[in-house]
Amino acid sequence: MTFYAWTISKPGRQDIKKVSDLDELRDYLRVLDLPGVAPPEFITIDAEVHDHGTYTHNEGSMDKWSLTWTKVDGDTTVID
Repeated sequence: MTFYAWTISKPGRQDIKKVSDLDELRDYLRVLDLPGVAPPEFITIDAEVHDHGTYTHNEGSMDKWSLTWTKVDGDTTVID
């Protein structure tokens, strides 16, 4: 299983920082119901995911949010 360290940032909210698989990241984005038409394509399709990147949704002010991710190599122990 592939894990990613990721951060969701939105003005007026504390950053959410986690290490998880893509399914958990998808769940967070669904529950947070952030502004925008859809979450970044890389988490909604079964395609190869880049090892790292940043997605920014910016419709101004409080409708701005971003997602940054980095693939975690090797065996990973996730502690919540």
